[in-house]
Amino acid sequence: MSAGASEYFTEQRVVQLRREIENLGFVQDEFLASEPDCPVFGFNLTCAFPFPPEVEQAYLKLAEPLAGLARGAYTYPLWETHVTLMTFVNFSLYKHPSAAQVGELRAWMAPIVDVIRPLFEKEGVKPFQLEFQRPVLTRKAVILPVANPSGEIALIRRRVGQLLENNKGLHAKLSGAGLNVPGIIHSTIMRWEKAPRVSARLISGFEKVFAAAVPFTINVHEILFTTEIKPYMRASEIVHRFRLSDLKPFYGLTSS
Repeated sequence: MSAGASEYFTEQRVVQLRREIENLGFVQDEFLASEPDCPVFGFNLTCAFPFPPEVEQAYLKLAEPLAGLARGAYTYPLWETHVTLMTFVNFSLYKHPSAAQVGELRAWMAPIVDVIRPLFEKEGVKPFQLEFQRPVLTRKAVILPVANPSGEIALIRRRVGQLLENNKGLHAKLSGAGLNVPGIIHSTIMRWEKAPRVSARLISGFEKVFAAAVPFTINVHEILFTTEIKPYMRASEIVHRFRLSDLKPFYGLTSS
């Protein structure tokens, strides 16, 4: 199988992932297996949430056959799809949170927005395109590698990290709550509610999905600050929208 796609998922890396599956099997997701609607609390910086209507058919042509690979395959409905740029608070650390915990965590959100706002309102980030590639099968999930050739996601991740580090108190709180920048750009679209047995039929089925998959693109015009109230964005809120603009921000004085 070709890596299909990204600098990270090279041919060698995909072969390694296949060997891990063959030797160790698939991994059941603890949330989907036991309590898929478990109350949790976390928040992230995301985009393409959810995938827009113009790619719905392309996504469904991919998701529907994945759902039929084996019993226990959970494919994300369109409304759950997203790309995570950065995790501020990891939802898995706050299962069945108390009202007091949620209140404390929510109190961090406005300061985060204020800290990172200058990136979008003063420095400026242009709208950009995401190129979604063919799916990759791992022990835990099926993911879509994503390319961003013009580099905006790398820029956003780097600058948000720097801006947070400049606020030592806030950065320390978030570091203790699961602050994380993913090492790649991707979108998870399937997990295992129940781990199936590794079989030639399943692997062959995935190969057919891979071969038939049609890469698609999404144009991104805003970055979202989102909460996660149920695992994997099964319930969430959009707290703030950072609009992207082709116009360079200007803060000079005008003369009359």
